Amino acid sequence: MRCFRVVLILCAMLPLGKHAFSQSTTLDSLLRSLQSAKTDTSRVTLNYEIEAALVAYDLQRASYYLENGFRLATTIGSPYLISKYFHLKASLLTSEAKYSEALKMCDSAIASSNSLLQRGSNDKDILNKCQLDIAQTLITKGLVYAKQFEYNESIKCYVESIKMFEKIDDVSNNASVAHIYTSISSNYFELEQYELALEYDKQALQFLDQNKDVDLFVIGHLFVADDYSSLSQFDSAFLYLDRIRPIVEALRKPNLNVRYHYILGGIYRKRKQWKKALDNFQEANLSAKINGDDFQILNSAEGIAASYLELGDLEKAKTMATFALHESDRLKIAFIKLQALQLLMKIEERSGDVAKAYQYQTQYVYLSDSLNKEKVQRQMHETEMRYQSEKKQNEIVQLEKDKQIQSLSIHQKSTLNYILLGSLAVVLLVGFLLYRNYRQKQKLQQQTIAQLEKDKQLMTVDAMLKGQEEERSRLARELHDGLGGMLSGVKYSLNNMKDNLIVTPDNMAVFERSLDMIDTSIKELRRVAHNMMPEMLVKFGLDEALKEYTNSIAATKLLRVKYQSFGMQDRIESSSEIIVYRIVQELLNNVLKHASASEVLVQLIREQNRLNVLVEDNGKGFDPAILENNRGAGWTNIRSRVDYLKGHLDIHSDIGKGTSVSIEFNI
Repeated sequence: MRCFRVVLILCAMLPLGKHAFSQSTTLDSLLRSLQSAKTDTSRVTLNYEIEAALVAYDLQRASYYLENGFRLATTIGSPYLISKYFHLKASLLTSEAKYSEALKMCDSAIASSNSLLQRGSNDKDILNKCQLDIAQTLITKGLVYAKQFEYNESIKCYVESIKMFEKIDDVSNNASVAHIYTSISSNYFELEQYELALEYDKQALQFLDQNKDVDLFVIGHLFVADDYSSLSQFDSAFLYLDRIRPIVEALRKPNLNVRYHYILGGIYRKRKQWKKALDNFQEANLSAKINGDDFQILNSAEGIAASYLELGDLEKAKTMATFALHESDRLKIAFIKLQALQLLMKIEERSGDVAKAYQYQTQYVYLSDSLNKEKVQRQMHETEMRYQSEKKQNEIVQLEKDKQIQSLSIHQKSTLNYILLGSLAVVLLVGFLLYRNYRQKQKLQQQTIAQLEKDKQLMTVDAMLKGQEEERSRLARELHDGLGGMLSGVKYSLNNMKDNLIVTPDNMAVFERSLDMIDTSIKELRRVAHNMMPEMLVKFGLDEALKEYTNSIAATKLLRVKYQSFGMQDRIESSSEIIVYRIVQELLNNVLKHASASEVLVQLIREQNRLNVLVEDNGKGFDPAILENNRGAGWTNIRSRVDYLKGHLDIHSDIGKGTSVSIEFNI
């Protein structure tokens, strides 16, 4: 029955059977997305997702995409994506059965995520992802320990993982928490501590919802029934099986049928109700064949053989037991081979063939001794691990005691030296404080002078920017209200004259062209006035103004512009709005003039008192080093405006890979 639980857990973890086609479709979609990805961040994420899709059946390709993603993450310097690599690598090493390396990688992954959590971030999504990565890696670590038969260490990791999921407090993780509880239960089951196994399986049921994942809901009840059966509490086992019987019968899923009827057959077998046991084992065997599950075909065949033996049908019992023996050899499942040998020994003994019975008995004893030896070795290994752990702890305690004794001895020896050197230290300290005070005054004076100069520069820049914006506003009003009004008046007068004049067709064509030119002039005048001081910016703020501006560029069909904003519901200070608008306006002008791009992303993200502006294009790119000596008005204006708002400007660009400009302000 222990192997039965392992198979159920593996079925919950791996995409088998009918899900294989869905997984293949997902992989194809991910590979296509990787080819068309525009940013390095997207490429890293897609490489990681492809690795996760491949790890179940192609470890070599999975490793290739994981390492490729890590190289890109290192290039762009993303702390979270670098940390994510360690978590995925730990899981991959576990799948490759490299358990020592996997444990080291688990520790590195957890340390990396803890470092990010301690560093702190305003991005709650990143913090939640770090906590989730730690929780999942603790599950991986627990699985590795279980594979090495270190069940106590495995349970410690699973408990820590549950604590981490409790911190995250997200109901979408309930299935993961249930899986952890069943993993703890399976460890106790292996240690033959069935009451503890039952306790944790019952806790797992609290996190399973029939409406969200009916398969896991059924499997959770099967685990509890299996625990009660192992404790010979058959009435309780029947109670949990009866709860899920209508679900199993309604769904008619072979994978659930085989496990339900196998456990039910096992209970009837223990109660020596052999006809009912036979019926259920046969039902399990039929479902296992439909599902193509070799292990369950073999497992149920052994139960059928045992039932036929006790019902007196020795011929059928021998046929099924022989099948179980051969298949257990092929599948290398030792404990079922042991059961098959025991059955064949009893069958031949009842048939009167003592020689064959003795043959099977000899094989049974040899295999039983081998399995017992393996079990003893595992127990010795666990005892050795506990001993080594206690030994290390005792050594640490002893070292702490030795350190305290040594510290006391040094303290006593150094007391006299402290007294003798005390006077000299006081003199040196006074001299040092006087010198430091003098240096501090000099430093404060220099800082004051530097701050005054900086304030003077900022006042100059402030006056210049305000002057520019005021002049822009004045010119915009005069152009719109003065010259614009005059042109509109001329147009109105000419329209009135048109119907009252008698002119030749040629002259009328010239007259119409003149009216069109006046219309064009009025539109151009309005466009210039709008760009000098956008009405949307004054009335509705930065978000709406940039949205209108990017839409106007997109309407020209020269460039696809994608505009995104987050947290911009409340307006910022008007002078800051104007400066940020001018910065984005200048950056988009640079894209149009120099980038040869087909697509550009403009993104504004506001988090409390921080504003992040991102302009990213897919153009030809350039070497950012050339900006150090650039004296052009565009970049000079951008830098002066960023400095005025005390912002931070970050430029990433490679030849042929586009340009990303990120600016962060405290507002």
